[in-house]
Amino acid sequence: MSETVAAAIISVSGAVLVAIVSIITQLFITKAVIRAERDKLLTQLHGEESSRAREKRRDRIIDAISELLAKSDPQISPGVDYGRVVSLIHRVQLLLNLDRPNEAALNTALNQIGIQLQEYVFVQHKPIDDKLAETKSLLNAQSAVSDITRTIIAGG
Repeated sequence: MSETVAAAIISVSGAVLVAIVSIITQLFITKAVIRAERDKLLTQLHGEESSRAREKRRDRIIDAISELLAKSDPQISPGVDYGRVVSLIHRVQLLLNLDRPNEAALNTALNQIGIQLQEYVFVQHKPIDDKLAETKSLLNAQSAVSDITRTIIAGG
C-alpha cells in the first residue's frame, strides 16, 4: 500500500472515530440535559400542586369557619343551629395540622366554642338578662376562633 493511501485511510479512520466519539458524547449530554429539564419540570409541577392543595385547604377552612361563626352567633338569630355548628367544628378539625402551633391553637379554640355553645343552648330561649354570662362566653370563644383564623390566613 502506498503511503498516500495509508495516510488517507488513517485520516478517514481518525475522522470517523472523532465523529463517533462526538455523537456518543452528544447523546450523553443531551440525555443529561433532558433528564435535568424533566426533573426541573417535575419539581415545578409538584410545587404548583402543593400550592393548589394548600390554597384549597385554606379556602375550605375559611368557608367552614365563616359559616360556623355565623351559625353560632347569638346576635344573628335567637336560636343557634347546634347540630350544624358541631358538624362545622368537626370539619375544620379534620383539616387542621396539629403539628403547627397556630392550627393546634385553633383546634383548642374550636373545642372551647363547642363547650360554650353547649352552655348557651340551654339558656338560648331565656331573656337576654338571664343569659348574659353564657352569651358573653360564647362571643369570647367566637372572637378567639376568629383571631386565630386570621393569623393562619395571614400565613402565621
